[in-house]
Amino acid sequence: MLEFLVTFGGFGLLFHIQASFWESLFHEYVLDLTPARRIQRFRTRAIWTGLWRAHVDHAVLHHHMTFRHSYIEMFRHPEEEVRLRGILERQYPLKDARTFTRSQYGASFTWKGLLLFGAPLGLNFLWLFVLPTPTAVAGCVAANLLFSTPYLIFSKWVHPYMHMRFDLAMHAAPPLLRLILGSTYGVAIRVSHYVHHQDPRTNYNLQYLADLVRGRWRRPRATEWDQMIALGLIEPRHRQRLEGRSFLFHSF
Repeated sequence: MLEFLVTFGGFGLLFHIQASFWESLFHEYVLDLTPARRIQRFRTRAIWTGLWRAHVDHAVLHHHMTFRHSYIEMFRHPEEEVRLRGILERQYPLKDARTFTRSQYGASFTWKGLLLFGAPLGLNFLWLFVLPTPTAVAGCVAANLLFSTPYLIFSKWVHPYMHMRFDLAMHAAPPLLRLILGSTYGVAIRVSHYVHHQDPRTNYNLQYLADLVRGRWRRPRATEWDQMIALGLIEPRHRQRLEGRSFLFHSF
């Protein structure tokens, strides 16, 4: 048991750090490119097809071509989505256009996109070839599944609910996701993600740590707290719980 706990704890710490930094760096240097990097990536898009598609899906579609009128409303009416699909089918290969639709225009990930974004999860299983005992292997596997996956779970399944009114999200989400959304952590990432949409050079993490270490963390401004309350994105009790306080070393 001691060997399992030591292996689980050590790999858990390593895998959490790794996952958080991978998420933050991938978000900044693949999904949310600066204009200069976007030009470079566009020129090499034939080589880095998957990375270019991920950037378009996230930065162009999610940040700019959906949720245009409200943070909590992807489209005002069905005709807007029909028009967007028409634009995508004219400007991109049909395969890419269908991928964008399946990913909910960057609000989620396709399974193929998740494999790219979740590369560390698979690579971590290489540790199994050098661990000396079955107990150590079990500890490593458990740590990998627990600590390398939170940002993937949040990105694919939780993120769409983060763009809904809190009460509607709690009503619409399945029971397990309601537990996440209603937790202090779920509310915290809802708040920090709203800040990311106001300032896309900050708050990349859904699995906290790397943004803080890399100097990419920004606390919400008073006006942003007001906006979130007005949208119904959070409730006044959430603001009272977090504003002006620290949560997991992140200042709110």
